[in-house]
Amino acid sequence: MKLSNLLLFAGSALGSYLLTKNRQAITEEVTDTSERIQAVKEDLDIIQNSFEVINQQKKLIQEYQKDLTYKFKVLEKDVQTRLAVLKEMQEEKK
Repeated sequence: MKLSNLLLFAGSALGSYLLTKNRQAITEEVTDTSERIQAVKEDLDIIQNSFEVINQQKKLIQEYQKDLTYKFKVLEKDVQTRLAVLKEMQEEKK
């Protein structure tokens, strides 16, 4: 046999031995990593849903803003009219 084949065989045997020896730690690490990946996926779903809700609320707030702007303008005109009437009434009393 060639030396490279012997070294390859010895390396494979050593790798297999180390994997077998540390299989519990490796299994726990793989399980832990899988659980973390699943948790990240769930968090991503929650974030995406929250982002959709925020966008919906943003549109609603913009509609409210337009409505309130209009109502404030109407209220301002009404107040100005009433103040003008009150000034006229006050001037008539004098």
